[in-house]
Amino acid sequence: MRYEELLNTTRTAAGLRLRLRLQPMYGEGEILFPCTVAGGGYLTSPRRIPGYDGAVMCTILDSVQSQANRMEERLLADIREGKFHVPHVETDFTGVEGLQKEVGKITCFDAPHRVFDAILRDSVDAAGKHFPFTDEGAAAIRANSGNASPLFRISPASLLFGSWDSTGVSGGLGEKYTRCVVSEIVAVDVQEGVRGGTRVDPLNADKNQSPAKILKEASDEMWEALKKSRKKFDKPSEINHSSVPWGNDEGTHGGITCAYIQQSTTISLAALRRLRFPVEGKVEGETSARAQAVLAAIALHGAAMNTEAGWHLRSRCDLILEAGQKVEWESLGGGAGNFELDVEGSRSLLLEAISEAKAAGLPWNDEPTRLRPSPAFAQLVVQSQKARMESAEGE
Repeated sequence: MRYEELLNTTRTAAGLRLRLRLQPMYGEGEILFPCTVAGGGYLTSPRRIPGYDGAVMCTILDSVQSQANRMEERLLADIREGKFHVPHVETDFTGVEGLQKEVGKITCFDAPHRVFDAILRDSVDAAGKHFPFTDEGAAAIRANSGNASPLFRISPASLLFGSWDSTGVSGGLGEKYTRCVVSEIVAVDVQEGVRGGTRVDPLNADKNQSPAKILKEASDEMWEALKKSRKKFDKPSEINHSSVPWGNDEGTHGGITCAYIQQSTTISLAALRRLRFPVEGKVEGETSARAQAVLAAIALHGAAMNTEAGWHLRSRCDLILEAGQKVEWESLGGGAGNFELDVEGSRSLLLEAISEAKAAGLPWNDEPTRLRPSPAFAQLVVQSQKARMESAEGE
């Protein structure tokens, strides 16, 4: 796809859609282990799927939120490798004294609420001013769908993946930016299994032997440390020795088998067109179209990197493209028609879209907005880490 085609498609089409048919890496029909929710269950529900009479049971393997996080993670990796730059805000915890565990940098690509997250809200610039009270931060908070240029300047991904200043100085009155790119991985026509088993101890430690009693007769530095962090210390199994059965009478969730897996990724160009990007002295329709094209290009590149990285979702949930599948986007309701786009192509498209947007006068920070935690926020993190360490030692 060329930039002119992207620009025209962004102006005219309803959206872009990529549908991929996947199978378990281990072989068609082999067991997969989906993401679990509270209680250890799977996110399974009936859905109407083309090719089936009536609804069939389907299980979410990777949610919309998880897929967004994976795209953001890969975009940030590309940025940090110097392959292109997308404006973002970052808080650097390097140098905070007293941390038990290094935190490093947290950006609006990492933070749960993106640019409006409390991590960034409670961070300060070089002059010690909290981010929402800086010129750029305040402008971003005042921004809305009719004038999203201030947010485009510092965090365009927050417009693309969705965000809302729900807990900041706006008191929840901030603009709600809808998610414009949606991806989900779902197993189709599933059967759920059960499982049970035993963790075998090669030493076959006797379950009747008491580590607590032994410790009274024989000193052991490691066991003393373990005793501080364990509620129970009377059986070998309580310090991870001896064979331990697991499961219950009904078995425990044993994964699923399915007919196939579908990944669906959509970019709503209609949603992007609701965002307007006026620039003083410029034709608003032209600047808005170029900003929307940048957001679409970011989404295309994130999706391309997601596909190139493969599908290792978690332990025992590895997927591959079904034989004969092509990675082909559909242009829905007008635009460029179907097209294929690999990572190199999507990166080149994004670079050109950024260049055109900057040439049109759109605001675009070429460096991250750099913050550090405020003294009070830094103390909260340090004391929280310390409390967790002390709690673990005292249990």
